[in-house]
Amino acid sequence: MHVSAHTDIGQQKQTNEDAVVTAQFDEVSLLVVADGMGGHAAGDVASEEATTELEARVSAALTDGRTDYESILEEAIESANERVQEHAEADASRSGMGTTVVAAIVDDEQIVIGNVGDSRAYDVDSEVDVDDALTQITVDHSFVQELISEGEITPEEATTHPQRHVLTQALGTDGEVDPDFFSPVVKDYLLLCSDGLTEEVSEETIREVINDASGIETATDELVQKANENGGSDNISVILADV
Repeated sequence: MHVSAHTDIGQQKQTNEDAVVTAQFDEVSLLVVADGMGGHAAGDVASEEATTELEARVSAALTDGRTDYESILEEAIESANERVQEHAEADASRSGMGTTVVAAIVDDEQIVIGNVGDSRAYDVDSEVDVDDALTQITVDHSFVQELISEGEITPEEATTHPQRHVLTQALGTDGEVDPDFFSPVVKDYLLLCSDGLTEEVSEETIREVINDASGIETATDELVQKANENGGSDNISVILADV
């Protein structure tokens, strides 16, 4: 599997509070995007601590020969939640910090994805030049997603809703988390990203960039560039895997 990752501070933030992981364990890959929150010296700590803990837990489980990927991810995400909380409680200046996470374990036979928050995973079909060539796999844990699910607003209205950044779940902010898990059959590419990409670049443009690029490295660079050109209001993180 070929993987490309790019994380960028954007145009309006003082610190990059995103963290990414692309790790290989024999024939199994771990891909993670985390988007920290809590301001200077907090959000970046939250995302870094969460991804470090998650990678360590997944590595230990895979080294033990486990193949129950959903259970591995669930345990790792719960452990990451505890680690972020512990760091927040140990330093009053970091009180309330947290982070989103979207993580995928991938081998030749299957893909398992877990998420908390509004960082996303997408399935990209390079053979189809239509709107459904880009399919969101994960479901945001956000206030506006709840409104969408209840039929109170449309997905289009959600993009400009004043409370679109309000999360209903994040690592480190509560004693327990309830991740969602997905086992998709991905057509060609698996995309993981923070909302710094999707806030600035439409899904249609994301699809076009990936399908028109000469390779996945070029695609990840161009996606980050597009987000910055459109304002770069947040940190931007992209992982693209040719599965």
